[in-house]
Amino acid sequence: MFAIAAAALALATFVAAESHQVTFTNNCGYGTPLFLYSSDGTPQGATTIQAPLSGGIAWLENGSCTTDGVNCGAVEFTLVNTGYSQADITLEPEGNHTYLYPIGFNFTNGCSNGLFCDNSNCKNVASFTPTQVPLAQCSADNCGINVIFC
Repeated sequence: MFAIAAAALALATFVAAESHQVTFTNNCGYGTPLFLYSSDGTPQGATTIQAPLSGGIAWLENGSCTTDGVNCGAVEFTLVNTGYSQADITLEPEGNHTYLYPIGFNFTNGCSNGLFCDNSNCKNVASFTPTQVPLAQCSADNCGINVIFC
């Protein structure tokens, strides 16, 4: 009986394990790519998170941005094994995220789709208008995201 219980616990632990890698490609020649997420509000560089990653936001720190990428363009994302991981590019000209550099992303480890914006009038971005936010989604477990600058 103990062996069955131990095996069931090991299987449950294996199934519940979750891992999401956040990476950056900085083609700008300046700035430091950073991100933070809801469980850790400290801006950090590329890393792997061993848990669901909710409320992620990534930006290129170039001296104009503040925490959360305010005053700069950003990619917002959630990476989870239940349901869909999703991400969008955030530019809010009337708000607090403005276009300063080309920005985009693609999912990794199971999906490769994404979005890219190379000008201030992109249609592939979340903004105050329109009401529809262009999202990219990935259904693969343990997917990651690569955020691209320039």
